[in-house]
Amino acid sequence: MRITKLVTGILLIMLSVWLLVEGLMNGILGVWAARNIASGVLEIILGGLFMGAGIVYICLENDPFMGGDITCFILLIIGAIVGFVGCFFNRWMFLYAVISLIVGIGFFVWHRRIGEEV
Repeated sequence: MRITKLVTGILLIMLSVWLLVEGLMNGILGVWAARNIASGVLEIILGGLFMGAGIVYICLENDPFMGGDITCFILLIIGAIVGFVGCFFNRWMFLYAVISLIVGIGFFVWHRRIGEEV
């Protein structure tokens, strides 16, 4: 679980950087496509949530307690809600919402089952 959390944290941070750049360039400035400020703001918020979850996963990768997983679970559930709201403005936000749900719920359930077996 330790290496998986580290890799997932790094991937979440990379995805958050992409969301921040894409939200700024596409949503706010309208460089790549038609300007959509609501989509850009929601992508920036989602990027911040992914950045926070990635940092928590990296910092608490070796922690045997559930505090980091609960924090990331809450951050990623909020990210999924933001993504589902944003999918009305940008169809890619649905993909980010599903990624957020899979990672958040997956690690929470996985750590919960490992905690019960130990």
